[in-house]
This record gives sequence, structure tokens and C-alpha cells, in this order.
Amino acid sequence: MQQLEFQEKEEKIDLRKTISQYLHKWPWFIASVLVCVISAYIYLRYSVPKYQTKTTLKFDKKQNDLTSALSDLDNLGIGLGNSDELKSEAAVVTSRPILMRVVKNLNLNVEYFNTGEIKDSQLFTEVPVSGEIITFNDGFVSSEYVLKKLNGNEFTLVSEKHGKFTAKFDVPLKLDFGTVILHRNRNLEVKPEYKIIFSNPIEKVKKLEKTIQVDLPDEKALLMEISLIGTVSEKSESILNEVTRQYNLDGQRDKNLQAENTQKFIDKRLEVITRDLSGVENQKEDFQNRNRIVDLQAQAELALQNTSENTKVLLQQQAQLDLLNSLTAEAAKGNNQLMPSNLGLNPSLEQSISQYNQLLISRNKTLKQATSENPAVIEMNREIASLKDIIRDNIREQKDAVKATISQIENQINTSNSLIEKVPGQSKVYRGIERQQNLKEQLFLFLLQKREENAINLSVDVPKAKIVNPAFTDDAPVSPKGNIILMGALFIGLLLPFAVFYVLFIIDDKIYNRDDIKARSGLGVLVDIPSLNEDDNHLVQKNDFSELAESFRVLVSNLKFVLPKKDSAKVIMVTSSVKGEGKTLVSVNLALTIANKNGRSLLIGSDIRNPQIQRYDSEPVKRKGLTEFLYDESVHVEDLIHTSYTNPYCDVIYAGTIPPNPQELLSNGRYQKLIAEMASRYAYIIIDSAPLMLVSDTLSIADVADATLYVVRSGVSRNVLIDFAEDLVKDSKLRNVSFVVNDVSKKARGYGYVYNYGYGYGYNNKEAKKAWWSKIFKS
Repeated sequence: MQQLEFQEKEEKIDLRKTISQYLHKWPWFIASVLVCVISAYIYLRYSVPKYQTKTTLKFDKKQNDLTSALSDLDNLGIGLGNSDELKSEAAVVTSRPILMRVVKNLNLNVEYFNTGEIKDSQLFTEVPVSGEIITFNDGFVSSEYVLKKLNGNEFTLVSEKHGKFTAKFDVPLKLDFGTVILHRNRNLEVKPEYKIIFSNPIEKVKKLEKTIQVDLPDEKALLMEISLIGTVSEKSESILNEVTRQYNLDGQRDKNLQAENTQKFIDKRLEVITRDLSGVENQKEDFQNRNRIVDLQAQAELALQNTSENTKVLLQQQAQLDLLNSLTAEAAKGNNQLMPSNLGLNPSLEQSISQYNQLLISRNKTLKQATSENPAVIEMNREIASLKDIIRDNIREQKDAVKATISQIENQINTSNSLIEKVPGQSKVYRGIERQQNLKEQLFLFLLQKREENAINLSVDVPKAKIVNPAFTDDAPVSPKGNIILMGALFIGLLLPFAVFYVLFIIDDKIYNRDDIKARSGLGVLVDIPSLNEDDNHLVQKNDFSELAESFRVLVSNLKFVLPKKDSAKVIMVTSSVKGEGKTLVSVNLALTIANKNGRSLLIGSDIRNPQIQRYDSEPVKRKGLTEFLYDESVHVEDLIHTSYTNPYCDVIYAGTIPPNPQELLSNGRYQKLIAEMASRYAYIIIDSAPLMLVSDTLSIADVADATLYVVRSGVSRNVLIDFAEDLVKDSKLRNVSFVVNDVSKKARGYGYVYNYGYGYGYNNKEAKKAWWSKIFKS
């Protein structure tokens, strides 16, 4: 028995085969692309284009005086402090109060359409009939009416849900949701099927919240871009212009309200600051009066100067007192000594001392010439004594005067020192009072300045944001984008069939050609049998050069490399997994092809449960067959053999009568005897056996085969059958197994065999005679 080592095959991606699979389905791709592109064109033709409308705002940078104690009050003007404020303003632009005013001012909750067969065209500026909602009920969302039967000043509104309403223009009309009034513009013609849609204003506000987009392209530059996508450019531009206008008006109202509140705040603060400033000034005045201060600094400097001068004078007086004390000691001495003079004392005292010294000198000169008793000398002594008494009195008086002066100066110095000692404390208190006064004065002046600035802001109407670009609409629509949609349709047209075929290929587990077998099995594939039409000849004829004949010639050639070399007949068993895979077709045509004058072949119909060989015989067969030989030992082989009408070198043994016990007959040993007997008479014995997955009959006779041809049918047999065949070989139930792929179409899963070229080159030109369109659409 054949022993094979099976190895797990690595999965390899055959890119060429994969691509050819999809190329084989190219008509589906073209059809899908055409359908998708035509659908896209129809969509673009009848869709309502949407355009983007933009407007740009610019905000001024607010300059804050950070050195001011009340810098927060500097934000009274227009402008933004930083980019964070800009982000908050972006939310204000689309706030509901502003959008509600936009809806009311533009009457956006009433829309007008000229209806068409496929699409409606919305009107905004030139409206022949306009309306407004006066009142509406709670819970009202929207309601649609069609204007019909316009007759002069009368009209009829028709609603599918609420019926007809007839009224006159400029007269309130009660509808299902509330009260409306319609106005007629007689300069414009009203087209048939003129549609009016009334909506709740809050619903329109919600819609604007979703459609209006606010972007900040450059936060540092304080720019804001507002955009809106709509079908009517004039409407979108009016909405954005009204949004910016209402935003500036809202900012102006906020600024005025802020300015008014600031004015009240400043006035209240001025009253408080005025009272505080008056109290501080009174406190300063009281402090000056109590401490007799006009200028504390000047007075302190004057006290220091007086103290310095008095100290100098005190030193001078003390020096004079010392001189006078010395003179007193000199005056207490005898009358014969001169007294010091020119000491800077009192002039009268200096004069008395000078007279005394001169008289004393005159007396001493006289004593040199006369005696002490001389009357002149006596008179001089008397005068000297008198002058000395006068000098003593003057010195005493001078001393008293100097002492009095010294006492007065010391009192003045003590007074100045006392004043100087009080200066630090008084200066501290005085500085505190002045500090409060300066602070109150600064705050008072600042509030006065801000009150003037606030009055200017109230009188000047400056917009909160400058409109850099008024609302404008781009020329190219944002949707639908024709190029993108057509390219998308082309892509979807290619992707859709690709996805479908990809799924089909993934879930498809059928065998189509030899590559599918090679991908799952290590067993060889000898040949691919081409697919045949019903009107084609299913038997290989003499001198046959058809695709079928060429394929079986290839099979015979490949069998020579599979069959063993032996003198007796080479036994070839043909089997399959299930019924309908072409096992009998292969058996019959193999027997017809391999038989020749140098070696006859014998075809044995061994599928006794479901005989099929007789289908290929031109005459009914009523002779004995294999079944009769197996259960009746008296039957001879010669009674079973029938020569084929197609090939005289090919003999056939038919299956015979269908028995009730085929398994027992095939395993009774008679079949092996038949093969042994026929092996000496034929070169090849072909066994048409039963399918392996349905019955076990074939396994009972598999031991007589030199080679087994396992037939699978393209597009019918499944991959699991390959695994089943491999399991039989692994279990040594079959030997020398090779696959034959039957009914392979020319484009089986993209494999692309062209048998005209491969098998019938130069002999079959039927394909060339066909029209070119038949070749294109042939599957």
C-alpha cells in the first residue's frame, strides 16, 4: 500500500490568481459602476445645493491700567481683555435671546416654497404672498399649507391634515395651531402649488443653534468667523447680518447698562469718599491746632537751629562767668597789682579796670619819687580803693547779669529739646493723617475721572465688534460636491461588487481547479477535464481532436508516470466522494482512450448499486454483468464481456442486476478472481467503482487497484472531500491516489484555461467563429 507523508501546507497568497478571480467578474463591476454613477448623477441633478455663508468680526484689545488701585473699573469701555473672553463671546453670538430676535425680525418661522414635481424651491426676498404668526398654541411645532384658489383678495389654504381654510389678505385667519395673517405683493405672480410652512419660533432657534458655526481663526488677533450653510444665499446672508447686528446691539445694551450701574456706583462712592475726606481734613486741622503746628518739619528744624544757637550763646556766657570769677579773685587781692583788661567784658567794667590800672601805674611812679605819706599818693590810694570797690560792684553786677542770661538760655534750650523730642511721635501721627488724606484725594480724583469717562461711553454708540467682512456666500456649493460624489459613486461601484464577491469567495468552499487541490493536499493532480455542453459529444471518438479527447490523452500520458511496471494488466480504479462528480464519464473515456491495438482495455462497472456505464452505450444492454458473476459461480467471464462500439480495442463488463446485498457480493472473493483472470488478457483494467462517502463497496475491492483516480467536479465538490480523500490514504485504505478535476470551465474561478490553445491547438476553431460579443459575455 502507498505510504505518503503529509505535511501541513503553508498558506500562500497567489496574487495573480486572486486578481484573476475578480477580473473574471468584470461585467458585474462595470454594471455596478454604471448604476452607481447614474444614481449619483440623478442625485446631483435633483438635489438642492447648499452654500456656505460667512462673516468675520474683529474685537479691539482693551488696555488696562494695572498700576491703578482700582484697575477693574478701567473695563468700562468697549473691547476684550484676552482670548478667554473671546471664547465666551463665541457662545454669546449663538445664544437663544439673540437668535430669537433674529427669527422675529426676519420672520424666519414662516417659509415659502414654489413646489415642483421633484424638488421645491424656497423663496426669501421676492415673496408674492407673505405671512406672519400672531398667536400660536402650546405644543405647536410646525404646520404646512398650500395656497390655492386665489381670487382677488380671497384665498384658500389647504392642509392634508386639517382641511381647507378660506380668508382674505390682511385679515387675521384662525388656523389649527393659532392665528396668522397673510399679505399679498401684487407685483409678483403667485405660482400654482405655492407652499407656506408655519413653525414655532423656538424650533427655528434650535435649528439656527445647530447650523450656525462660530470659529476663532486667530485668538491672539481677536478674530471671530461666523458661518452658516443654507440653500438660499440671500436668506443665509440676511441671517448672519442680522445676527451680527443683534450681537452689537446686545453688546451696546450691556455696555449702557454697565455704564449706568457704574455711574450709580461712582456717585455713591463719591459721597462716601467726600465724607471720609472731610473727616480726615478736620482731623488734620484739629491735630495742628492742638499741637500748634503749622509746618511740623519747619518747626522741628527751627527748634534744632535755636538749640544750636542757644548752646553757643550759653558757652559764651559761661566763659564770661569764668572770667568774671577770675576777676573777682583778682579784685580780692591787694591794691598793688594790676588787673587784666581787654577781656571782652562789659565796656563800663573794662573802662573802670583801665582807669584802675592807669591810676595804679601813676601811683607806683609817684612812690618812686615820694613817700606813701605824700598827699598826692594818699589821694591816689584813696581813688584806687574807690575804683576797686567800683570794679568789685561792676563784677558782681556783671556776674548776676551773666547768670541770669545763662539761666534764660538754659530754659530756652530745654524748651527746644522738649519740642524736638515730641517731633517723632507727632510726625508719625501727622504722616498717618496725611496718608489718609492723600489716599482719599487720589480716590476722589480717580472717581471723578471715571465719571467723566463713563459719561462719554454713555454718549458714544461704539459697536462691540467691528464687522470686517459683511456676510458673503461662496460661489462653490459645499454640498453636494459633484466631483466627490461622482468619485465616491465610482469607488462604491467598484467596492460593492468587490465586497459581495469577496464574501462569496470567502464562504465558497468548492473546488474549481487543480490549484484548489494543491492548496489543501499533497496528492497529485493528473488532469483537468473540460466542461461540456449538453450538445457536445461526451465520448472520445476515433481520430477525435476535441478538448475532451485531448484532456484524456493528457491523462493517459500522466498515468504512465503513476502506474507501476508489471507484465500483467495495470488496474486503475476510478472513484469519487459522492454521486454526480463525473466518475463514470472519466472511467468510460479513459478506457476508450487508453485502448489501442497494442494493448486492449477492459472497463468493469463495479458500482453495482447505481450502474451508470450503460448510459454511454448506443444500444440497450440486457446481458449478464458483474452482479451475476459474483453470486453465480456457473457464469463465465466470456458471457460478461461486451466490446465497445466506439473503440473495438475496448471491452466492457457492465454492473448487471442491482443486488440486495452488494457489500457481501464484492467481499466474497469472486471479484479478485475476476481481476486475476482478466489481468493476463488485457493491458489495462479500468474499474468504475462506487462513491466512497456513500457506501463502503469500493473499499472492499480497493486492494486490486494499482492506481486510484479520485474524481472531483469543478464547482460541485467541496474542499472537505479533499480532506476525506487524504484521510483514506493516511489510513492506508487507498493507494497510489491521484486527483482528476472534472467539468472545469474555461474561466473557473479565474484560472483561465483556454482549451482551444492548451488541448485543441490547431484542431478546434469553434471559438474563433463566434461573435466577439458572445466571447465577452460568456461566463
